[in-house]
Formats: sequence, structure tokens, C-alpha cells
Amino acid sequence: MKFGNTLHLKNAQSATLPAALQEFEATREVLVLIAEVMLLLGATKEVAREAARTGRILIGEQRLLLACAPDDSALIVSALLDPTWANPAARKALLLANAQLLLSSGVIATDGYGGPSLMCRWPLAEPQPAALAGRLRELGAFAAGIQAKRH
Repeated sequence: MKFGNTLHLKNAQSATLPAALQEFEATREVLVLIAEVMLLLGATKEVAREAARTGRILIGEQRLLLACAPDDSALIVSALLDPTWANPAARKALLLANAQLLLSSGVIATDGYGGPSLMCRWPLAEPQPAALAGRLRELGAFAAGIQAKRH
């Protein structure tokens, strides 16, 4: 599965790639929040708008996808893991670690159509852009660390 549009944030350098195949569906308030978070992460205004439009970003080398909960109460963030990263036994071990991951990091492991990923939920009742930016950085680093340990 192709990742589509990727917004790259590495050493505060950002670039916009071709338009995504699908737009990020969210309320105006959430779109504004995503753009504000991207600016806090060091993106240009153009890249921040594109992230809000697509829900796709890259922090370092880590791909993140954003989606809204069906009732718009939360932002669901997925850190996509490289599908070639783990053999079936390693993927199963990651899934079996879900209770520990959830309790220690507020993250769950999934293995769906798009491959393995780590997911977390961000409540939108009090959006807190700076805290969300920090959480995105943490999730990206956590996913990258898990992948690095498997190589």
C-alpha cells in the first residue's frame, strides 16, 4: 500500500510532495488545530495547511496518519511501521504486548490492511496544540525505536 502524500519534518526542514489521494475529514476546529501543531513542529505555513488537508505527516523518518473518531471527540494517530520490519512471530509478540504498551505508553499495536502500526488517541475536548505536538514527536520516536530494535 502506497503511503501517498508525505509531509517531511526533519531538522526543521519541511517540503510538500504531490497532493494526496484522499483528504483528511475533520471539523474546521480540528483542521486549524493540525495546522497549528504543524507550525509548532517547525513546518512552513504551506506544509501546515497541507497536513491539515491530508492528515499525513512525517516526523523524522516516521510516518504518521491522523483520523478523527466517528463522534469527533478525539484524534486517532497511527504511526505506521514498515511492513517488512517484522516477521510474523515478531508482529504477534508486538500484538501480545498491547496491555503493557497501553498501560506504559498509552499506545496500542495493530496489524491491519496497511500493515503494522502503533496507535494512540488524543482527546479534542481541550486540544492543547503544544502538548499534541509533543505527543506526535513522542509517538514517532517510540515507533522508530521499536523498529530499530527489530533490525
